[in-house]
Amino acid sequence: MTKLEIENIHRQATLFLDNAEVSEAFETVGKLSHELSRADINDELERLHMSYKFMLKYLEQGVMDPQRDEILSNILQSLYSLNDQCFIGLMEQNSPEVFYARRRELTGVSLISIIEEYRKELQQLSLVKSLPNEESDNHAILAHLRQAEELETKLFNRVWSSLPLSAEDANNLKLCINGDILPVHTRCLLVAALFLGLMKFYDEGKLLILLEAYSLSDEPLVQLRALTCTMLALLAHKKRTVTSKAIQSRLSTIQDSPDFKHDVWSIQVQLARSRNTENVKERVRNDLIPNIMKMRPDIIDKLKDKDSQVVDLSDIEANPEWQEWLDQSGITRRIEEFNAMQMEGSDVFIATFAHLKTFPFFKTLSNWFLPFYAAHSSVVENLGAGKMALAEVVQHAPYLCNSDKYSFCLSLGALPESQRTMMSAQLEEQNAALNEAKQAELPDERKQRVSIVNAFVQDLYRFFKLFSRRREFIAMMDNPALDMTDCLPLAEYTRDPHVLELLGTLYFKNAFYEDAIKCFTRLEEIDDATDDHIYQKIGFAYQNAGKMERALNYYKRYELLHDEDAWNMRHIAACHRALGEFDKALDYYRRVEALTPDNVSLTLTIGHVLLEQNRTKEALQQYFKADLMDSAKHRAWRPIAWCSFLLNDYERALDYYNRIDQYDTPSAQDLLNKGHVLLCQGRTQEAIDTYRKSLGLMGGITKKFRDMFKGDAMELRLHGVSAVDQALIPDAVCAPK
Repeated sequence: MTKLEIENIHRQATLFLDNAEVSEAFETVGKLSHELSRADINDELERLHMSYKFMLKYLEQGVMDPQRDEILSNILQSLYSLNDQCFIGLMEQNSPEVFYARRRELTGVSLISIIEEYRKELQQLSLVKSLPNEESDNHAILAHLRQAEELETKLFNRVWSSLPLSAEDANNLKLCINGDILPVHTRCLLVAALFLGLMKFYDEGKLLILLEAYSLSDEPLVQLRALTCTMLALLAHKKRTVTSKAIQSRLSTIQDSPDFKHDVWSIQVQLARSRNTENVKERVRNDLIPNIMKMRPDIIDKLKDKDSQVVDLSDIEANPEWQEWLDQSGITRRIEEFNAMQMEGSDVFIATFAHLKTFPFFKTLSNWFLPFYAAHSSVVENLGAGKMALAEVVQHAPYLCNSDKYSFCLSLGALPESQRTMMSAQLEEQNAALNEAKQAELPDERKQRVSIVNAFVQDLYRFFKLFSRRREFIAMMDNPALDMTDCLPLAEYTRDPHVLELLGTLYFKNAFYEDAIKCFTRLEEIDDATDDHIYQKIGFAYQNAGKMERALNYYKRYELLHDEDAWNMRHIAACHRALGEFDKALDYYRRVEALTPDNVSLTLTIGHVLLEQNRTKEALQQYFKADLMDSAKHRAWRPIAWCSFLLNDYERALDYYNRIDQYDTPSAQDLLNKGHVLLCQGRTQEAIDTYRKSLGLMGGITKKFRDMFKGDAMELRLHGVSAVDQALIPDAVCAPK
């Protein structure tokens, strides 16, 4: 079989199993088993097939079997496992994927032998570190440190590439993860190794160890990583986990933990928030940072004292004029926006650190999951043994995930000593301020646990999005994959009213309207969990998703309870308008107008609806009404000008377009419309000059101008501009002078 044939057969067998099409699954898995020709797998497949045949025979004979569901579930689970084992056995012979490369590399190497070798190396490292200062050998320490790290990587690779996990390996892993015989960072790596294996192939044994790690480990770092990985694995393999009694039993034992519910919520919310990371990344990279950098020369000029020395921004209160200038320039607003995004848990630093994942450090797969610790050899080598104070500062940086902390230290290693010293001083100053602030606060264990979750989810996001061989794993950080409300084993918690409200609002804020609808409709189904405004939220989400009829359904359900709500009526009107039901829309807008008579926006909107109904004279009167309002600020000039044009009142139309020229900033559309007026007045040369100005504002893109000009062809024809003139004028406008 070719690689493609093997992949297709494995995929087809999985699909049959997902749909409980058992006979087809047996036949399809049998093809892989026959190709592999492994006696143990063939024997197991035959045994399962016989059990299934007996079950069918008893069913046909009408024999009642209370264990039939359980037997079928066990057969399906075994078939899933055999399907994967056959696939791995065939692929690992020559596949270049890293999973199979590690399996080939570690064939015959036992897990316990690596653990014992690693512990001996840790003892040697401890010994050389314990020598008195005068006998201390930094080179020896670094050599032992590197050797220990190589064994950590070997241990990681042995665990994640094992399938299925043997009972002996499972017991050894439990001892290592839940006890204290290994450093915390190594225990975290073992958790990640189990997870990474699950992101390649499902193994119930690995998932059960993760669940046990959450309940038995006394290290929050290990606990919360294990629970995060568990939740992602449950979601990734929901077809295979939902019927597992072993998983249900293990889940039931950890649900009594006082932190469990809040931990699940923290993970769920941060995973949901990570879905907006690309938008945050683009916002920071293309808006916040460029705008601040554009102002940088002005900042330097403004923030100078009388001796032409640049003032430290921390001393800004020394001169109120500087703060006023910062406010007026927009820098303050952008910095506040950045800080707000950071405080709410948005991944604001990915844009900064994404390009720093090309260091050799990140070619080692396990390093993407490594908790940051100052004694790591890459940190020591890049900062120097005498700069460990700086490493400690980086370790306690509150908003950087572990991966970015390593990136930061690696990048520091490439800087000149003077810059490194300056950055060290700045970071130490910031760290001192943070420590002072922390000391003023009461210890908050819940906040610390949330912080651990946020950092780990950001680490995972970077791996699944930036690792060079990420496509070899289940793409868990792709948007549709992260809806934890679909994680049925944890539905009691992931569909809690509190978290559904939180997630719905978060999705809505970030324009994931379909997901917001799912959360809010589930919330609606829960008795006594919501107030009437849920109907408005669902309606608004449907409206933004472009599903106007469904939006109307929910808005009108709210209207039955609150028939004088202006916001609700206005959105009902907007939905009717989008559906082309202008009379109904106008009726609702008039009702809102009666409640808010001085609303310029509403008055203009009513004018727009009238114009869409070709009631141009009535629309014009509405626009005049809006123009007389105190807060109009020229907003009615454009529609007045256009309506006047439609009504052949060219003088008034031109008057208003001239007002826009004089008192406002005309757009390309304004100048195009003004050109139409001049053209209809017979002032062709002036019209062409105005059209050219419009073309200029379009960036000289002639196709855009031609398309916009053609869009008004019917109106121009009604006003006497012949088809011939309409064909010639764009050429005259666009022709080079």
